[in-house]
Amino acid sequence: MATGTALAVPRLAHGALEPFQPSYTYSDAFGLARNLLLAGIGRPEDWELAKGDPVAFMLRTVERVAAGFNRKAIDGVAHVDILFGTSPYISSWHEKEYENPDRVFLAVEATQISIVYLRPTLELLAKVHPRLPATFYRTVLEGVYSWILSYDESACEAFYEWRLEAYEEAKESGEEGLEKPQTIETAKGTWLARRYKPLPATKTDAAIEALKPGAKARAILDAARRLHTLAKARERTRPYCDMWDEYYPNGSFSVPFTILAFHEQDLVCQAFQSDEEDWMNGGEQQSPAFATAFSPNDPDSIANGFEEFRHFLRMMEALGDLLALLPGCDILEEQK
Repeated sequence: MATGTALAVPRLAHGALEPFQPSYTYSDAFGLARNLLLAGIGRPEDWELAKGDPVAFMLRTVERVAAGFNRKAIDGVAHVDILFGTSPYISSWHEKEYENPDRVFLAVEATQISIVYLRPTLELLAKVHPRLPATFYRTVLEGVYSWILSYDESACEAFYEWRLEAYEEAKESGEEGLEKPQTIETAKGTWLARRYKPLPATKTDAAIEALKPGAKARAILDAARRLHTLAKARERTRPYCDMWDEYYPNGSFSVPFTILAFHEQDLVCQAFQSDEEDWMNGGEQQSPAFATAFSPNDPDSIANGFEEFRHFLRMMEALGDLLALLPGCDILEEQK
């Protein structure tokens, strides 16, 4: 793990981890391998290098797809495990009875995640224009919303209410030296106060173009704009809720790829730490933060599933490019 703002995420069922599925027991592996070729996803040369082993061929196919992206940028956001198989489990203790051979998943689970402290960036942008911090923040939230699971202020409400209730009860009982819980407004700081509205979408591009080329603020806003544009370029297709319920009948949690906080130990960080403890001790299974499902018997379905996976990697790459520009943001190092 890199030094700086990164979390090593504890793993469940560590001894059962499988970096790649399906295993040799998957009876339809040859059919899926054939359809990967028909869909134009798999390469004939990889089949030759796999020496006719369908699982080795599938592994080479996924690795080739992922190799087309900037690994350093993606690793700056999160270190991940990728699963390609007949169940969405990476950290898993489920038995084979839960697997449907007519459904294949491409799933991604974070093993280390980044923490982004936004205050320095907001202060930098405020020196250029007082409405740019709110504009940037809105652009980033909308950019990651559909594609990249992140932990942000929206996850803090229940935690804050619980902390406030505990504080008031302790105060009524006569305890002294109590510190009132931080509000999300305090955590966000001056430049995200309600009086500073984001620029209208119709004026955002003009505001960016008016900045001096090569300026740090312009580079940051350009990268945020690219992330936002990419997010809108393809509609995310998620597995159906009933499908998820089938695999996770007792509930599940997903570790996000990044935490969008404002400063060290702010309300967002405190809420995440509380949730993380609940996840580790709650008995629910970890589900992947990204997953797409498709039919192994339909080349068109396979092609669409892999394009969904590619777009997710494009989004992670774009977010990594943005994080690399932010002041005070120590991104994760590239995995060796």
